[in-house]
Amino acid sequence: MEEEDEDALEERRMRIREKLLLRQQEEAALMPEEEEEEEVEEEEEEEESEYETDSEEETMGIAMVKPVFVPKSERDTIAERERLEAEERALEEAVKKRIDERKRETKEIVIEKIREDQEIQKNMDSEANIADVDTDDDVNEAEEYEAWKAREIARIKRDRDIREAMLKEKEEIEKVRNMTEEERREWERKNPKPSAAPKQKWRFMQKYYHKGAFFQADPDDTGGTTGSSEIYARDFSAPTGEDKMNKTILPKVMQVKHFGRSGRTKWTHLVNEDTTDWNNPWTYNDSLRTKYNQKMAGMNAPIAKPKGSKKLKDWETR
Repeated sequence: MEEEDEDALEERRMRIREKLLLRQQEEAALMPEEEEEEEVEEEEEEEESEYETDSEEETMGIAMVKPVFVPKSERDTIAERERLEAEERALEEAVKKRIDERKRETKEIVIEKIREDQEIQKNMDSEANIADVDTDDDVNEAEEYEAWKAREIARIKRDRDIREAMLKEKEEIEKVRNMTEEERREWERKNPKPSAAPKQKWRFMQKYYHKGAFFQADPDDTGGTTGSSEIYARDFSAPTGEDKMNKTILPKVMQVKHFGRSGRTKWTHLVNEDTTDWNNPWTYNDSLRTKYNQKMAGMNAPIAKPKGSKKLKDWETR
């Protein structure tokens, strides 16, 4: 009985395989390659599942193929493919033609610009040559000579005054050096140094404008071109704009720079802020700091007269 059952199962398997092969041959011409691979996988799965019960074998033996609808817009025919390729070639040719035209236009623009620049430079050179030519040299020769003579006399006089001032200053310095202490005090009393102008007191929270380190006085060279100017006598510490207002009467919260702006800071001025860096070892005294000070030269050495005849003589003559 068992052999008959096995023969029946084997015969049923053969029939299922024949049906699957026949159906596969019929659908091979219609299905794409991807669906064929899926069917082969399904067949392998079905063959593996043939060892289950008879009802399951009959159900899984029938392979149903799902029809796939391809839209008209996605159907790729030979005529459509040729039309698309022709359009693409035409588009590439149009782009290439446009690029060539733009290159030619750019080249023409550059040539025209170079021609214009050359024309402008030529006109400027011609105007400069015309301006450089001075044909009035011999018109007023006597007047030109008199003007030159006046300038030369003024230069000689200026140089003589400078030399005399330098000699006078040297004589004055030598005279002061040869004076005694009493004579020097008397001379300093009669010739006091010019006192500097008193510095103006700055207002509360007044802005500081640095006037720079150069061109703060007239040039030493008499041939300088800057000359005297009233700008050297200006008071750059004078308040301007908002600094003219008395900011001490404002509330404490408003006594800051750039009040109400996004870039304002919480600091007001150095007098009101403690900027001491307490992490610096130089700001506090401890055992390590004391030990370091003891090793510094001149910290604990007694002050006494130096020994030796020459050193003692130099010490006493001071």
